[in-house]
This record gives sequence, C-alpha cells and structure tokens, in this order.
Amino acid sequence: MVKVIKIFQTLTAGTAIIVIICLLSGKPISQGKLGFSRNNNSKENLPPFIIIVCHDRGKSLTSSFQRQLNQVTVLLKSAVTFTNETLRFLVVTNSDKIFERIKAIPRTWPNKHKSRLQFESRPVWYPPDRKDSMKGLLRPCSSARLFLPETLRDVDAAVLLDTDTIFLRPPEELLREIYRFDESQAAGLAQTSRGYRGLNIPYPKPRGVNTGVMVMNMTRLRALPGGWTGVTLKAFDENRKDLSKTVTNDIVNIALAQNHQIFYNLNCVWNYNTGCCRGKRNPCTDAEKTGVYLLHGTSGAFVDDTFLRFRAVYEAWQDYQLGSPLSTLLADMERRMKVNASPKTICDRLTNLEYIFTKSLKTMLQ
Repeated sequence: MVKVIKIFQTLTAGTAIIVIICLLSGKPISQGKLGFSRNNNSKENLPPFIIIVCHDRGKSLTSSFQRQLNQVTVLLKSAVTFTNETLRFLVVTNSDKIFERIKAIPRTWPNKHKSRLQFESRPVWYPPDRKDSMKGLLRPCSSARLFLPETLRDVDAAVLLDTDTIFLRPPEELLREIYRFDESQAAGLAQTSRGYRGLNIPYPKPRGVNTGVMVMNMTRLRALPGGWTGVTLKAFDENRKDLSKTVTNDIVNIALAQNHQIFYNLNCVWNYNTGCCRGKRNPCTDAEKTGVYLLHGTSGAFVDDTFLRFRAVYEAWQDYQLGSPLSTLLADMERRMKVNASPKTICDRLTNLEYIFTKSLKTMLQ
C-alpha cells in the first residue's frame, strides 16, 4: 500500500485519475499515457527485442545450435548497422553458457557498433503443470513464446524476433510500431503468406499470421481474462486434434482470432518470408513499393539450397565488415543473387525478388 501511495505522489492529478479508472475497470493502461512511450526526460524509451535461443542437440544443418548462433550474429550485425540507438536484447534461454556466447558475439566489433547493444539473460518459463506437455512442441523452447508475458513480468512492451531474421531497415522503426496500437490492441503480427484456409482452426483474416515477429504490449496481454498464458493454453486444449506441425504458430492464430480486438495487423514488409515468393504472385505487395524491411528465413532458407536468393542475402551479411560502406554490402547482395538465381529453385519464379530485397537499402543510400 505504501508503494502505491508513493507512485501516485509522483503523478500529475490528471494522470492519477487515469490510473485509478484503469485499476477499477480492470483495463490495461493505453500507451501514450504511461509506461513505455516516453520517460521523464521526454526522450524516446524504446521497448526491447526478445530472442529465444536454447541448446539443440539436433545434428541437421537447419536445426543445429551453431546455426542459431550464426543467425543471431547476422541479426545483431544488421541491427547495429542501421541504428544510432542503444538496442536492448532480452535473451530467453535454458543455459547461462548460451547467453555468454551470444553476449560475446560483438566483442570484436568496432566500438561504435558494439556499444549499441545491451544484453540481459532471462530463463525460459513454462506453466509448472504444463512443462512436460508444452516444452517439446516443435523445436526446443519454440513454445516458450506462448508464455513471454509471464516470463517477463517486469517488461511492459517488447518485440519478439526469430533468430532467422535480418534487418534491412533501422530496427527502431519496428519498435515504434507499438505506438500505432489503438486502446485495445496488444499483439502486432504480419499476415502469413500461404494462409490457414486449409486448416480447421480459427485465425485472423484473411490468411492468418506468422509468429516470427511479434510486437507485444505485455501489460495488456497479461490483463486479458486468464492472462495471455490462459488464452494460449485454452487454444491448445480445445484445438489439439486440428493443429498442424507448426503448433505454436497455430496456437497464436487461434488465440488472436478468439480475441480479435487485441490484434494489430503488422505490415508484411516487417516479416517477409519464403511463403511470399512460392508462387508467381507476391502477396506482400507493399514490399514492391518500399522494399523488404525485415527478411525472415523460414524453412531454413538462409542455409539450404531451396531458397538461394534468401541465402545470398544472408551470406552477404555474414561476410560484411561492420564500418565498411553500405554500398559494398549492396553490391555483394546483388552479385550473390545473380550467381545463385536458378529457375529450378523455389522463389525464382518471382522475377522482381532482387529488387524487393535491395530497394530499402538503395533508398537509404540515396
């Protein structure tokens, strides 16, 4: 009670009234009033990113732990390349050693780049009575994303990224998507490209969403009846027989469809994945206007021979030396995509893919 009184003493009268109304009504406080939008110095207070990395004993190229570390390296490299902000990364993991290895990634980078990163380790959390049944869904710790609001109870807002993602635009622009939420929205995800129409589960229309990038107002998710954990567990229990091999993705789709008021439709340029180019038409038409902002290498696209242009972008980033002109990165991306283009591989039927992958970078170089 003393803590509550002290909190109210620091607020203006108008703001205190808002807090009281929200507490009595049980509704989450909207951003822009309190919380993550601004601090006391009126300086932008950006939410953190979250990555989930757990030890994987699988030996295949697309499931190995080393692959995850390589992908995290490229993700971090792309993030610091395009920002002047200090970016926080919360590493949710099942091993202190994993955190130390991730924390060591930028150690040899130029000071101006490695100083843009802050890391915090957070342990993976599962509901105690569901640990055995939920932990093994899909890949190790993949289902931990279902419980992030409970895992990170001190976090008001955050953006979850799969490790197989690459920024092609300043990362703070993605973080600022949280400011676009209306008073009820709590989870921003991009529409999936291939769609959920063939499955017997509810999903956000028109095609369902991909969980590789999730912009989350954690406070609002925790404030749902039963909390976000209760919502996702209910979705799992009631639809278990209809779930596909991408179980965690299915569960989030069901949860958002059943709580449609919290869903924010994130632009697909922030989650451009392999489904966008499997056919001759590109379902993410905005990418043709602005270019891709964040490339998502789903289906092992960064490491196998099925999606060679995705792999070309990834390998160009692997070899890029931080501090070098961005024009060298662009030239290497274009060279690799031309060499790796083949009509026999998936996505090469989309003839303007090179343009889509490089337009944003070209715009920033102008």
